[in-house]
Amino acid sequence: MIKAIKKHMKVVTAILSALVLFVGAAVIYTELTRPYAVFADGTKVTDPYMITAGGEELFLVKDQETAEDVITEVMDSYTPEGTQVNSITIDKKIEVLPKKLEKSEEPEKVLTQEEAVKTILDSNQTDDPMFAVTITADTGTLKDVKPGVTYQEDDSEFIGNESVAREGEAGSQLVTEEKISVNGNMITSEEVDKTLIEKGLDKLINRGTKSRPADTVFQDYSGSLMGSGDGETVVNYAKNFLGNPYRWGGTSLTNGCDCSGFIYALYNHFGVGVPRMGIYKVGKGVCLAEAKAGDVVYYPGHYAMYMGDGKIIHAYNSRVGIVVSNVHAPGTILSIRRMID
Repeated sequence: MIKAIKKHMKVVTAILSALVLFVGAAVIYTELTRPYAVFADGTKVTDPYMITAGGEELFLVKDQETAEDVITEVMDSYTPEGTQVNSITIDKKIEVLPKKLEKSEEPEKVLTQEEAVKTILDSNQTDDPMFAVTITADTGTLKDVKPGVTYQEDDSEFIGNESVAREGEAGSQLVTEEKISVNGNMITSEEVDKTLIEKGLDKLINRGTKSRPADTVFQDYSGSLMGSGDGETVVNYAKNFLGNPYRWGGTSLTNGCDCSGFIYALYNHFGVGVPRMGIYKVGKGVCLAEAKAGDVVYYPGHYAMYMGDGKIIHAYNSRVGIVVSNVHAPGTILSIRRMID
């Protein structure tokens, strides 16, 4: 009986061993003949995943995690930096699915995560993108608020004159803009909200209320300045030519000039286009009480430049040439014109 059992066990063992060998051989055969995809370097992938858009396969990656990371990286690259995303829409359904491989002489290609992301980004900048990602997001920018202007009456200044009593200071505000982009390209940007962060300080202007005395014949205080600059500088330049000759019709500060030619040459030297004739028609009118260095004083048939302290410098006549005189020496003051300030 025992011998029979032992004999039976040997048979069973032999059968089991043969079965194990068969199964092992079958597994090895299956693995050897199993279809696969490959990376560019030849590495095999037997269970790749595919990313599809609108049901159309785009490419293969090695696994599900890589596929999901690819989509996340693409979405991040399309999201404007420093914004709060309100919505993301994609024009095609994006899916991550296992890929069933078929046996073929040429294995399908598998992309790395970097290659897959680049493939999508490059394609989506063409006229035939794989899909379109539309992102609506808000961005906040801190911007300056220009100071306003406040005026106050000043009875020490003549009517029509203004002076700065205090410079303004800009405030700040948070400006919220809604930006819409498609595949990373900005389509629209619209301001949707403003929030004051810091209030600024208005610029304060003194506005003159003092009436002018009747110290010129033509009390015309209209007109506008011809430029900016310092009248003292012009006067100091004019002093260099004291004693130089007077010449009717001349405009040379050294070789000779007449009264209007003197004014013309001085201002044009500083780039202020005062005309050769009719100087009384340009600039802004002022009275003698407010005259300052550089202003042009107009008399009957004569022009001079005010120096301050009741003095003028002018090309007087052929006898004395360019001299300094009292403001009333040439006669009645018809008007005073300011060219620069």
